[in-house]
Amino acid sequence: MASRDLALGAALGFSSATTLAVVLMRKYLREELRPPKLIHSPDERLEEDQRLLEEVKLSLRDYWPHPVLEFSGYMSTFYSGFWAVMPSMHGTGSLETIALSDGGEVSLHWYDPPRAETDKVLLVLPGLNNNSRTSFVQATMRHIRSEGFQAVALNYRGLTSDLKTPKVASAESWADIHEVAQHILKVKPNCELFGLGFSLGGGMLLRHLGFEGERTLFKAAVTVAAPVDFTGACAALESSRRKLFINFMISQGAKAFMLQGLVKSKFRDRVDLKRVLLATRLSQIESALICPLMGYATPAEYYEANNPRPFLHKVSVPTLVVNAEDDPVISLHTLPFDELKRNPRIYVAVTKRGGHIGWGSGGLGAGAWTDSMAAHFLQAAGRRSQKAFDRYPVSLLGAPGCTTRSKDDATRGSWPYC
Repeated sequence: MASRDLALGAALGFSSATTLAVVLMRKYLREELRPPKLIHSPDERLEEDQRLLEEVKLSLRDYWPHPVLEFSGYMSTFYSGFWAVMPSMHGTGSLETIALSDGGEVSLHWYDPPRAETDKVLLVLPGLNNNSRTSFVQATMRHIRSEGFQAVALNYRGLTSDLKTPKVASAESWADIHEVAQHILKVKPNCELFGLGFSLGGGMLLRHLGFEGERTLFKAAVTVAAPVDFTGACAALESSRRKLFINFMISQGAKAFMLQGLVKSKFRDRVDLKRVLLATRLSQIESALICPLMGYATPAEYYEANNPRPFLHKVSVPTLVVNAEDDPVISLHTLPFDELKRNPRIYVAVTKRGGHIGWGSGGLGAGAWTDSMAAHFLQAAGRRSQKAFDRYPVSLLGAPGCTTRSKDDATRGSWPYC
């Protein structure tokens, strides 16, 4: 009798588990596997743009969220954040220090030494709490390399080199991108240059592309989980208890990255380090560190001075903007979709899952879906741009006769433009 009851209980348990699994699978297939939303206003006058749009649509079909790790935005974000702080097991490459025109220094992390046989270079721009040694940045460089690109990542001021000027790694680092691009094209003068920015790095890339307009040295770009409106994104991070918790976690990492170069520099006395260490929000760090050090009156002025949103209409190269609906860091409502849609050079892909840089491969491979998506988009955009012109104008690569941007041209300071 006992054995019959045991067998019956086991059968009922198995039946219930099977039914639950079927229900969850049906829910997953119906709701989670829907393709990402594509927001774009195609330019019907250009056949190349139509072809690129079709390439984007085909690439979006590969989206396959992990049923467990991407169950919610917070889960995928914390999972990706955990691996981000872990040391990379595949760290490779070499650092090259670049002296900037204002006396500052940044560094480039070349995954491989510049090779003559590689004609496509991808510059990776890490986010706020990352550098070229971060695990996911290394994984992206490794993946991009396998797709035929020369991978190189930018380390902002004070992260891997001495802080020579009162400018730390921040949203204002977008102003260094042009000089870095010039340097890369001098090292590899016949290559095509592409950009890939994560989180704040993506926001800075958008600001650069919009500010430079048709003068940009990039052929195409991709941003992943990027804030498109700095003012709105930062306000959203203080809008609820959950957002404040996320804000707190990000701010603790930001302290470590911003202070590592500052505390060893001659500029440390310009900052109240106690206020910085006690900060629990990004806006408090910006008020205590960035504003007094870099000449901003308030965090609001800092956001507005470096905001990519007012420059979106000037982006002139194919640019893919990838964000997730469940991103707890960059809230979806802060993306200015109407303004993004007005520019036919911008393609916006919004996935249901993914969190903040938490896209996986759905268990079908080692790389992130966004790495594959970026590679496919940039390859397609490179083929498109090749029909328009063969190489960059010499005047953009540092030829004699350079002019200087004035404060009327740039929001902060002056930078050389050739």
